[in-house]
Amino acid sequence: VRLQRDLDGAYGAGDGCFDVMTAAGPVASRQADVPYIGASTQKLLTGAAALAVLGPDSTLSTRVLATGDPASGSVDKLVLVGGGDPLLSTEEFRAALASDPKTAGTPSTSMEALADAVVAKGVRQVGALLVVDDRYDAERYHPTWPASYRTEGQVGPVGALTVNKGFSRLKPTPVPVDDPGLAAGNTFAGLLRARGVAVGGGAQRGKVPEAANEIAVVESTPVKALVAEVVRSSDNLASEMLIKEIGVRAAKAGTTAAGTAAAAKQLADLGVPMDGVVLADGSGLSRENRVTCRALVGAVDLGARPELAALWEGMAVAGQTGTLADELLGSGLEGRLRGKTGFLNGVTGLAGLVDVGRALRFSLIVNGSFGEAEAIRIRGRLAQIVAGFPQAPPPDALVPAPAAPVPVATTPGITTPPTAAAP
Repeated sequence: VRLQRDLDGAYGAGDGCFDVMTAAGPVASRQADVPYIGASTQKLLTGAAALAVLGPDSTLSTRVLATGDPASGSVDKLVLVGGGDPLLSTEEFRAALASDPKTAGTPSTSMEALADAVVAKGVRQVGALLVVDDRYDAERYHPTWPASYRTEGQVGPVGALTVNKGFSRLKPTPVPVDDPGLAAGNTFAGLLRARGVAVGGGAQRGKVPEAANEIAVVESTPVKALVAEVVRSSDNLASEMLIKEIGVRAAKAGTTAAGTAAAAKQLADLGVPMDGVVLADGSGLSRENRVTCRALVGAVDLGARPELAALWEGMAVAGQTGTLADELLGSGLEGRLRGKTGFLNGVTGLAGLVDVGRALRFSLIVNGSFGEAEAIRIRGRLAQIVAGFPQAPPPDALVPAPAAPVPVATTPGITTPPTAAAP
């Protein structure tokens, strides 16, 4: 009763919702079934759907094929084929990520390793370098996104073959590439040349020749680690690529529309209450998205299942990691609260877990008129109210420690909700 009163009072006349529950059932709620713009809290839904549809231990492959015998030293055509890996990167880009506390430790897939594998096959001369990235459609940016998202570095162009998140540079100002596939091909050509391989001309679009054979491949980090990173650092590009990959796997269509439809169905099958939820994109960047606090708590609760544990493992930890590294400092919640943040102008949200002697699942959304500093203050104040919930004897398990290993199942296509609430 006190928690309900305090949260209601904190919202005042603000428009928003909250939902708080334990494994035993609901604790407090406000307009929990009313749809709101949830911004990046929606990545919990995308992540859960990706784990279920793709499988937590699956990987995304980037392949190189060649016509001719690579052992001879010369190939007529070298073909770089994108498989939807959003973490393909070069050493320079990885160093830039490592220098930022919020992205330090981000997993990556090395383009240098792929170039090394081609050289190891004996290739020393390439007549033409072709790129194939037709796994997804050619829509690079969602039509509802403002152009400022590109220039601010919020998201790069979406494509099945994308290197360095689709940017030619991040600092001093982000510069997105025009064509992620061709940019990836030219980056790869440069890496080959640096290794002594003569490459004729620049990268070109093409098809895989019938006579081509695979000579090298690099695999992404497992989907469970990719989802954890999406949740921790709020990676917009990876979220959008995962949605299109869900579309490929579930509907044989690498489009945002196919992916969001398949994700919504999968989430409903998992037991997430989807009434009122509108998935316009995978990242939460579109203001056409709508999510309920009830749905967010349902997604948070899924993390108690071993095969979906990446949702909990990936949540940013207050005062320590990810998007919460600089938030709730001095609040007493450092290390106790983990969650997925969300922000757009006039939108703030937070959904996750807080240890109050038992693991509270919670979600908070406020829609109004405010900037980022006020958004952080609002969700911080609400989170502290949630964390003031009275102590109670702990159940069998509390919120897992950030580094604790959690076993993950290998079977994709999870559709059966849990038969009992998890702690």
